[in-house]
Amino acid sequence: MSIRPRKPDEGGFFGPALTGVCLAVVLSVPVAAYTASFFGDTYEVRAAVYGLLLLWVVTGSILIFVRTYKKERKLPTPGRVLLWFASVWLWPLLLVFGKRRD
Repeated sequence: MSIRPRKPDEGGFFGPALTGVCLAVVLSVPVAAYTASFFGDTYEVRAAVYGLLLLWVVTGSILIFVRTYKKERKLPTPGRVLLWFASVWLWPLLLVFGKRRD
């Protein structure tokens, strides 16, 4: 029994998609903190908004990753990381209007 080696340009679980989504989430943490600082007068309100924003981003990153990890083959560039960043924030639009390519 042999295992077929994966070609370098094939997308996989530990491929460019995972790298892109992780970088997008890392960039989203300070953006969520900065955005949450505009809401509420108390720490509890700002922390709740921050937590909800992070939940939004993590949910989006999981959903976008699941839909794209088999097809993503391009290595992360600054432009592609910004595309992932926008995708994890705007994920409902991508799920509603995106084409199913399975």
